[in-house]
Amino acid sequence: MKDRILKAIDENRDAIISCGEYILNNPEFGYKEIKTSQRVKEEFEKLGIPYKSELAVTGVKGVIGNKDAKINVCIIGELDAVKCFEHPFANNETGAAHACGHNAQIAAMIGAAYGIVKSGVLDELNGKITFFAVPAEEYIDIEYREQLVKNGKITYMAGKQELMHLGEFDDIDMAMMIHSHALTPSLKVFVDGTSLGFESKHITYEGKAAHGSEPYNGVNALNAAMLGLMGINANRETFKDEDRIRIHPIITNGGDAVNVIPSKAVIETYVRGATTEGIEDACKKVDNAVNAGAVAIGAKCTVKNMGGYKPLHQDKMLSSVFEENALMFTDKENIYHNIDMTGSTDMGDLSEIMPVIQPTMGGFSGALHSKEFDIADKETVYISAAKILACTAYDLLKNNAQKAVEIKECFGKQK
Repeated sequence: MKDRILKAIDENRDAIISCGEYILNNPEFGYKEIKTSQRVKEEFEKLGIPYKSELAVTGVKGVIGNKDAKINVCIIGELDAVKCFEHPFANNETGAAHACGHNAQIAAMIGAAYGIVKSGVLDELNGKITFFAVPAEEYIDIEYREQLVKNGKITYMAGKQELMHLGEFDDIDMAMMIHSHALTPSLKVFVDGTSLGFESKHITYEGKAAHGSEPYNGVNALNAAMLGLMGINANRETFKDEDRIRIHPIITNGGDAVNVIPSKAVIETYVRGATTEGIEDACKKVDNAVNAGAVAIGAKCTVKNMGGYKPLHQDKMLSSVFEENALMFTDKENIYHNIDMTGSTDMGDLSEIMPVIQPTMGGFSGALHSKEFDIADKETVYISAAKILACTAYDLLKNNAQKAVEIKECFGKQK
């Protein structure tokens, strides 16, 4: 059966690679992925996969399999790009670029669909497979997303959060996707890693403007912001090592003219951490620090919490099935365990409610989100990734979906 899946993917490799390359050349920001979403729909139509579209603005959800099945396994690909004007495939007007490999995710998801549909193995499986192209994983373009919220188009900033809110994951039992592993040009696989969650904060200080030569007539909002930053730094020794707290603020507005005492200063920051409890504790300390800066100077401080992501917890049983299939394409010494991912993802939110995996794979050169990020091995990131996903879905649903049922029943009980 797996040989049939692999053969079907090989026979359609040109279409799969073409899909990934088209998306690479047409990068779009979250909730704006019109061309990317359209390409996914076209691929589903070629394969005869029924789908729903315009979910969370641009999401596309295709479902195949036994209509009365009790298990639904989801393969995810992310539609959006990041901002990197210097990337060779960046959009010249917006700076959108696939400097994170999401184009490879979509191609691998589509490739897995080719493998399952064209091989005909679906008749031997007891379950459904959902191929889900989801929007807006990158937490950027915030002003646009705030406007979508204001207009009632979305409720949550991130795509998977919004789709969970809409109930589009209610019929799904477990989910998986493959993320790029940067600076790793060869086929290496990283399983069971975690990622940090975060809370995003927008901090505004309001003071009183005055002429620069008469500072005694003003209230310096920038000074208040600087004291707030010093207060954050003074708290760093209180963070527990195991919580892996990371706070990295920037001042986005520090005044308008050098001869005017700043009446407004703005800080933006993430409060990242490996545990929800650690993030909550750090957020309280950040709030105390920035408010103390305002009190010291006599300014006003407003802290706006913008939301964020939960830490990612990957399901070990599901990871084990994925690893077994990855070993068909590489040796055991190229499989790495428990390597933490330093960033954040809304897959963390999904991992709170169902078994989830997001292994990372090599085949990419350059650092994430940089102009150097590139695909080093198309066969690995498009074709091998598709084969592993398709074969993992097959293993989950064969034998009356025995393995998938076991994983679902054990969810939340694993140490």
